[in-house]
Amino acid sequence: MRGADWLHAGLGLMFPRCCFLCRLPLDSPTQLCESCLGVIPRLKPPFCRRCGCSLYPAAGDGHVCGACLANQPLYGRARAGFIYEEPLTALLHGLKYRADFSTLPVLAELIRPLQEQLGVNREDDRVVPVPLHRSRLMNRGFNQSLLLAALFFSGAQSLILPQTLLRVRNTAPQTSLDGMARRKNLTGAFAVSDASLIRGRRVFLVDDVFTTGTTVNECSRTLLAAGAIDVEVLTVARVARLE
Repeated sequence: MRGADWLHAGLGLMFPRCCFLCRLPLDSPTQLCESCLGVIPRLKPPFCRRCGCSLYPAAGDGHVCGACLANQPLYGRARAGFIYEEPLTALLHGLKYRADFSTLPVLAELIRPLQEQLGVNREDDRVVPVPLHRSRLMNRGFNQSLLLAALFFSGAQSLILPQTLLRVRNTAPQTSLDGMARRKNLTGAFAVSDASLIRGRRVFLVDDVFTTGTTVNECSRTLLAAGAIDVEVLTVARVARLE
């Protein structure tokens, strides 16, 4: 055994790999143990083919939920991997509000099945993170949606266009609003800096959480007006809604 191998083995004995959440030792090169992975609530099919919410099993595949029938979204479809509940909420909040970048490998492991399922690395597609206003970006220091886009498209970083969609108005946080107030708050809030980068292309719009869909719908409106042929929304999680 080489010296480096001895060192690696010794460090493994002194500092065994631990589950990110429960801190129990791991016997595999993963971030989470099977028990903790099992308690993160996943979205289960069948899904609404537009917004991706879970439908009652009797609905079957390919149906559209009542909310999307009443108010057809502008994006082609939205997909998320998990329900926005603990312990996933803590992981996303740690990244977003405390700049805890140690959550990124865990999130990468969680979204890998969704990435593989959607086949998101087509060369003719483009990836756009939901933007922050420049004042909020300066205050936070990073855009969590851009970091998540890099995870979703880990094999195709060149497809990501971080400065193409801009938030040109510093709007109030959507969490403090509901219904009509959310839509009014975001009217005219976004703009495209260079339409030639997305014209005639499918765009993947990436955010951390899908709540009411107001933000991604307004982003989609702006991207489609600039010439995108379709917008697909990817988020790590979404607020639970069963139709």
